[in-house]
Amino acid sequence: MSTTLSGIEVVKMDFRKITVSIPENLYREGMDLIKSGLFSNFSDLIRSGIREEFKELRPVIEDFHERAIYSDKELIAGVKQSMKEAKAGKGKVLKSDKEMDEYFEAL
Repeated sequence: MSTTLSGIEVVKMDFRKITVSIPENLYREGMDLIKSGLFSNFSDLIRSGIREEFKELRPVIEDFHERAIYSDKELIAGVKQSMKEAKAGKGKVLKSDKEMDEYFEAL
């Protein structure tokens, strides 16, 4: 259900309360972001982080059509790590099937 308020679409969402344990250093960094005004509270920060993770995983998930792959958390984590490395310029471009075969044989 949604409504428009001053030209902005407002969507009603149901929320579920959860408990999250995080390392102390992440908590402190999060509190610094909240104190600086980037987030209104810790829930806002956590929701933002989850949205970003979903946004990053969405293209990966859309590329896989088999249900077994969707449930393979290790594979998705590996693909996600590879995407981060590629963005950081740490990846290797394989230009042919032969290069790809040689690369995987060396693993």
